[in-house]
Amino acid sequence: MQVSISVKAILVLAGVAVSGFFTSSGQAAWTGASDDSSLDLSVESFGSHEILGEFKRPDPNAGLLQLAFSDDVTQAIVNQIQRGAGECSRLEAVYRLDCLQRVFAQASGAAGRKPDYSAANGELRKLSKTLKGIVGKNQDRKAPKAKLGNKSYRAVSQAALREVNKLASKAIEEATTKLLRSAGNSKKRKVHYTRIANAVNSTKKILRS
Repeated sequence: MQVSISVKAILVLAGVAVSGFFTSSGQAAWTGASDDSSLDLSVESFGSHEILGEFKRPDPNAGLLQLAFSDDVTQAIVNQIQRGAGECSRLEAVYRLDCLQRVFAQASGAAGRKPDYSAANGELRKLSKTLKGIVGKNQDRKAPKAKLGNKSYRAVSQAALREVNKLASKAIEEATTKLLRSAGNSKKRKVHYTRIANAVNSTKKILRS
């Protein structure tokens, strides 16, 4: 009986000590954490500052980097290429290539920062740059710029049009091949990259009409 009483006494004393510790030092430490302006959850009174440290708000854009392939994103890229090519086809033939290079440049940004589309974005940017270079080397500087909505486009020389379109078609075919190869052995990647590659390849028809 005497041993039992001693154990109870020890437990009571320990409870009082712990309660006093948290109601004094603990309360003072956590009171400062309620200030949302600083969001500092450090509890230096408990000697655990290095464990909790300073709370930092998460980057709202950080999650975008983790997203994988999406049917909606792939379709957005395809739609932008197809709609853009459709608009370019409304222009005279000498203006279409400058229009088309801009379409690919814009489509390269449709997927944002999603890493699974980085290879596709890169190929679209390269293709746009190649087509832009072809236009620059063969531009008809005497011809007025064509306007479509709030955008304007440069003309290539009528005399060089056939050769220009031939070079552009070759560049488009090469980009299509590279997009398909970029899929690697991933079946899921292949599905999405094939859709993008087909959209890119389909734009050649506006250079032949």
